[in-house]
Formats: sequence, structure tokens, C-alpha cells
Amino acid sequence: MRSLLKKPFLLMESSPSSTNWQDVSKLRKPGILRAASLQAIAHGSDSALYFQMRQSRGASEKFHGAVIDHYGGEDTRVFREVCQVGDALFELAQLRETVQKSKAALLYDTENRWALTDAQGPRNCGMPYKETVDKMYAALRRQGLNTDIIDMDEELQDYRIILIPMLYMFRAGIENKIRAFVENGGTAVMTFWSGVVDDTDCCFLGETPGNLTDVLGFRKTEIDGLYDEEENIAIPKENNSLFLNKNYICRKLCELVKVSSAEVLMTYERDFYKGFPVLTCNQYGKGKMYYVCADMEEAFYTDFLETVLKEEGIEKPLSFIPEGVEVTTRESDKAMYLIVQNFNSQAVKMILPQKGYKIVYGTKGEKLDGLSTVVMKKVK
Repeated sequence: MRSLLKKPFLLMESSPSSTNWQDVSKLRKPGILRAASLQAIAHGSDSALYFQMRQSRGASEKFHGAVIDHYGGEDTRVFREVCQVGDALFELAQLRETVQKSKAALLYDTENRWALTDAQGPRNCGMPYKETVDKMYAALRRQGLNTDIIDMDEELQDYRIILIPMLYMFRAGIENKIRAFVENGGTAVMTFWSGVVDDTDCCFLGETPGNLTDVLGFRKTEIDGLYDEEENIAIPKENNSLFLNKNYICRKLCELVKVSSAEVLMTYERDFYKGFPVLTCNQYGKGKMYYVCADMEEAFYTDFLETVLKEEGIEKPLSFIPEGVEVTTRESDKAMYLIVQNFNSQAVKMILPQKGYKIVYGTKGEKLDGLSTVVMKKVK
């Protein structure tokens, strides 16, 4: 929601315990409600409101979670946890004057998704659009980078890095926006099955991805749909400029490209396209355009994007973020707030910044308790 106007929003409905519309309605375990509510605050919400206040007696939502259940008393676990969230929001009232600013954005477009879903081939089941979006987004968030979700109608110039997963359809002049973004010093990461059709879902003729082959430094030639049991391996090119040194699994789709000016960073290990590029980088103007030719495993995006951020000098809020810990920032003209959340059930060792920061919520220590949150403030 924050990405629509780049302003704070209001979380109007969240269940204090379970839902009732899923196949299985799990209870929120102790501590999850506060962690999830504060996660919404971290990501730009100025509220954590509930559905329902009082549990209805009849109709389809009578078993949906509520602050006050059919019992009607205050001495329930859910009621106590709702009170804890209220206490936390009171302590964090100063965040109401702040916004979340992002150096990164991920391009997720609904019309593109519709077109992908409607297309016949190269896979008619298991087209990994959502999975690729999730893997790329999670990889940036593991680095603690605020990341906006935008569509092709948005402008790109305010970001340092743009992720472009499976942008099958080009519309709203997106190719011109990407070109200008990279030419002026931005870093873009595009994946396979991009720039195939225009905004009428008709295929581009000539070299593809449409009108971006010079920015990418190659043209696409073919794409191979893999059976579910098939896989290939991406192997690093010797002496590649990013010093990549691990192998990664490729599944579902493997695209083949013919390079003109791009540097080949990784290649396929198997099949008739052994040695063909699977990861490329092209310098264009002041910026760089990376391209991922295959459906790569999640570990690839974690390692690759961490390396790209270092290479391009895009700073993370913390140098080390343990697995299961989420780091987010909100800021005003006067102060920066660092929000650190441990979504593990167990405590983790955490080195928090000292110089210039003051804890305004949570407890200080060498460990961050399970499902706990620490908010630190630094005056600008």
C-alpha cells in the first residue's frame, strides 16, 4: 500500500487470532500478533486495526478471530496480546511523523501478470512469476533494504536499483524508462521471459527484449521449458567481475541469448546449450544492466544481489543481519528510525549500532529475543 503514493497508510483489518476462510485456520502463536502488527508499522502503516472487535454470533464470520470472543471476557490470551500491541503503539507514537524511503524497487505489474497467465507456452503450468517475484524481493529484504513495489506506470529515477522479474509485456513506455534509468547511473536486474510482447499482447518483431537489446548487450534466441523433474546448473565464469564462485540450480525455464557487448558472468553446465550465458552484465551509460536467463534457486538471488549491492556502493542499514531478522527504516527530516525484528522463535545474536543511536522501544542487549522488536532513533 505504501508504494501507491509513497506515503503512510492505515492497516484497517488484521485478525487478532485466526481467520476462518482458509483451508486450515491456524491460531497466531503467542507473540506473533505484536510482531506482525509492528512489521506493518515498520513498512509504513500508521495503525494496526482489527477485524473483528466483537465476534459475531451468526453467518459466515462467526468463527473468525476477534478481540472479544463469544466468551466475552477480558481474561483471554488474545485480549491480552491486543493490549500489548496497544502499549507498543503508544510507545512508538513518534513514528507517525515519519515515512519510509526506498533506494530499491521491484516492478510487479498486474497487466503483465494477466498476459503471462493467458499466454500458451513455454510452460502452461507452473509459470514461476510469483515465485520469481518472491525470491527477488526476499533477497533484497534480507539485506535490510526498503523496497517499493511498483508497476510500469511509475517513474524510476528516484531509485538506486530496480528489480524486473519476468516482464513479459512492455507497456507505458517502460523500455524508455529502463533505458534512461540505467543510462543515468541506475542498476537494473531483469530476468528471463521479459520484453516479449507489447501492450496489445502482440509479439515484438526483430531483436528482443523489445527495444532494449543495446542496453542489455545481447539478443534472445530461444527459451527451453523444463519438465518438473529436470534441472540445469549455472556455473560461474572464471575471473568474472563479481567474483561469483558458487553453482546454482536452474529449473522450469532456461533462456538462450546471443551476446554482443555484455559480460558473461555465469553459464549453463548441461544440455545442448552448455556454455551458453545464464547471467550477464552490460555497462550502458553510467549504469549497469544485469540479466538472469533462467529460473534460479532462491540462494542465487540472495548471494547475487548482496554482491551487486556491494559492487554498486548501495549501503545496507546494518552490516550483518541474521537469518529470520528483518531490518527496516522510517525517517523524517529530523530523525532516522531503525526497526529490527526477530521473527525466529529463539533469540539471535545481534550487533546493533551504537554511535548516534538511542533505543526508543525494546531492550538493549547482545541478543534479540524471539519475536521481539527493537526500534532505534538517530537524530539527523
